[in-house]
Amino acid sequence: MSIDISVHKKPYKNGILLAATRNSAFTLGAMIANITDVMSAEVDIFYIVHDGFSTSEIEALNRVASGVEVKFISFTKEDFISKIKAYGECKNILNSPFFSRWTHMAYGMFEPLLLLDECERIIYLDFDIMLLRGIGELFELKGYCFAAHRGKSLLNPTLKGYEGEFKNARVYRSGIVVYYDNLPNPQECYEQIYRLSAHHGINDQGVLSLLILGAKFKTKELGYEYTGSTYWRKSIGYPIIHAWGKDGRFWNNELVYQFWGRIWSKYYQRWLECGGSEYKGGFICRANYGIERIRYHLAYKLGYAMIENHTTLLGKFKLPFILLGIAWKHRARQREYLKIIKTKPWLKVPPMEYYEDYKEALKEKQSAPYRLGLALINASKNWYIGGFFKLYEEIKKIKAEQKRSKN
Repeated sequence: MSIDISVHKKPYKNGILLAATRNSAFTLGAMIANITDVMSAEVDIFYIVHDGFSTSEIEALNRVASGVEVKFISFTKEDFISKIKAYGECKNILNSPFFSRWTHMAYGMFEPLLLLDECERIIYLDFDIMLLRGIGELFELKGYCFAAHRGKSLLNPTLKGYEGEFKNARVYRSGIVVYYDNLPNPQECYEQIYRLSAHHGINDQGVLSLLILGAKFKTKELGYEYTGSTYWRKSIGYPIIHAWGKDGRFWNNELVYQFWGRIWSKYYQRWLECGGSEYKGGFICRANYGIERIRYHLAYKLGYAMIENHTTLLGKFKLPFILLGIAWKHRARQREYLKIIKTKPWLKVPPMEYYEDYKEALKEKQSAPYRLGLALINASKNWYIGGFFKLYEEIKKIKAEQKRSKN
């Protein structure tokens, strides 16, 4: 007598899920062309969440996938509202501040929870991401339920309606999220996402974080290399470029296109050759996110490291070595940058005044990290005339100001 102990094999091992509204089919077309170029051998299926792609666009998406299976999932605004209302009346859902910047499709990122019964692991990517190399290593992580980058923002104010035990916890960002079938009861997790949204407010990152933290799901925290700033100097060696922000995309921001258009256009052209629809909006912004430039300054990097590492004895012990490492790496990258722009002049960054948010970005120079880092740099230059005594006084001053601002 034999006993069958075989494990049910799922039809798909590795999936990638993308989501976009009906006017953004071209972005997914370019993304699929990009993904199949850099890692098609590692992807078994594309899941496309949409709210009304035309028949010709669906056919073009199948063609651009180059033989990788594509499954289409309808997700309309009405679908989204009905899912929320199943857990409460939720008046004025569409008047939420969330929708002044994003659409209902932000919640398309949760559809993998309904697909883990057929696919072992699914990577969700925002529709404004480009891969510079394959990210198949994320498929191979073992023992996790999720993988995502954890940012600096806290759960409150990300979810302004939330005042629970995790309100001061850092939020999991939603640009790239990996779902693994180690996750218990994914259907219940899907329902919990909408239950939390009905109770605490609409925000994809907020409710994802609440789900993970509340159930203590084992989650791999992805590093900054998986966030990929469009300010290319911050992203050297990273596998991902994320053109986040409604006026900061590869296709509608002049500076982003200057940096990345040569790569993105190659994939967009492939989409057009497959019969895909055109983007006709043109540039709507010259340059923005100047704050990214300010935060790339050595002063900000040093100051942020000081704040991050001063709270523990081990952190204080390691801090001098961390600061030396940051300074060395920054200067090495500066030399690398000067070398790169000699052969690729289009990558030369413009003056700060070129950015449309220049004046707003300059305010970051008054932030605690920037001021601390600048004080450290000045102390190092003037150590022989009491520079480090002045640094101590400046640290006391900044701490006092921070304390007053919180009261």
